[in-house]
Amino acid sequence: MEEILKGLSACSCGRSHTTDLKKVVIKNGALSEVPRLMQEGGFKRAFVVADQNTERAGGRALTRILNEAGIPYSAFIYLDRELVPDEQALGRFLVHFDPKCDVIIAVGSGTLNDLARFVSFRLGIPYIIAATAPSMDGYASTVAPLITNSMKTTYTAKTPWAIVADLDVLAESPPDMIAAGFGDILGKFTAAIDWQLSTLINGEYYCEEVAALMRSALDRTLALQNDLTSRSNAALHSLMEALIISGIAMSFVGNSRPASGAEHHLAHYWEMQYLFSGRQPVLHGTKVGIATWLVVKLHEHLLNAGLGPDDIRALPRQFDQEEWEREIRRVYRQGAPEVLHLEAASGKNDLQKRAERLQIIAQRWDEIQKLISSLPPAAEIIRLITAVGGPAYPGEIGLTQDLVHDSLLYAKELRNRYTILQLLWDLGLLEAYAERIAEEVF
Repeated sequence: MEEILKGLSACSCGRSHTTDLKKVVIKNGALSEVPRLMQEGGFKRAFVVADQNTERAGGRALTRILNEAGIPYSAFIYLDRELVPDEQALGRFLVHFDPKCDVIIAVGSGTLNDLARFVSFRLGIPYIIAATAPSMDGYASTVAPLITNSMKTTYTAKTPWAIVADLDVLAESPPDMIAAGFGDILGKFTAAIDWQLSTLINGEYYCEEVAALMRSALDRTLALQNDLTSRSNAALHSLMEALIISGIAMSFVGNSRPASGAEHHLAHYWEMQYLFSGRQPVLHGTKVGIATWLVVKLHEHLLNAGLGPDDIRALPRQFDQEEWEREIRRVYRQGAPEVLHLEAASGKNDLQKRAERLQIIAQRWDEIQKLISSLPPAAEIIRLITAVGGPAYPGEIGLTQDLVHDSLLYAKELRNRYTILQLLWDLGLLEAYAERIAEEVF
């Protein structure tokens, strides 16, 4: 980890990769290192933020350690049953923030980390995240996914100054949170393929060394899968390290490409639908794990389609803009204006751009097929999720056949990012595959 934090100053891709993350502590009793970290950072007063669950998990221990070390702090505890990273949560954070504090210490995982990262960036002060569960890969990320205007929107933010992961705390995290972290790591299988697809088809920047860093973290996590259910120190350490490396990889390239693709688009779409209907959200990594094998199924169907370059060149080029807009308003509801604005700005579905991509797809079809054939089977992803005790099927987390169908068809509209979903749309196969897979799953 110390070597990774130094960055890659002479990378083969021609860029220098750096991260603003200064310290990572993963060990038993890591919370006791916080006073030392504050001293090393020159911080005088901490603003501790947690929710009622993470306060019990690690917040009380942290404030006791700060008291014993004589370090002054202010604190704010969210009392929400389910904390949502929306405008209201951000507003309460800022209302309660003590301006005498020069560092934020967030105690938690996904939501609290995202809120702290965004506030830290906007206020221009560092933050430390004290992890309470190995449940998601955003600990070291430079972006903050928030719910604004009823849409899951990714905002530029900042990496934490330090990450503290106390293995004693992680070992007490709920089993579903450990399984969720594992599911988030499984998503790197398909994210890596999506990144390379866009490189082949659009010439998007790609770094093999950063991709290799992610593959290594994935491999180490898979090697210890059988030990996660017993919460061994080695397995929890490996999973937490992989989740942190994922965020560092994103900061190395300046976006989430190394760790996020179509599987994350599906997960974000499902999360929005939960919010629209007022349902209790499902852990991000849980959704990513399930979405990963659905995305793999898309690849499998494409490989079995028997398409050749001539077939691709002969594909029809129809697109009913009015019908598409009606469907976007139906599925995205109050979030539809943001989606329509994104398409107007990006032109993902522009027929001329599609025709140009199809020419490249036909030319590079053999490379594309070889690339997508490198994925493990969907059945193997299901087995891995089940092995760590996570839910593996959409119905287990309350998704319906119609919702899965719509997500496969329209989740690509959430981002201007080329993935297997956009490739299948280009090929005119996305609607048929969405219907087929939704039927197969249910």
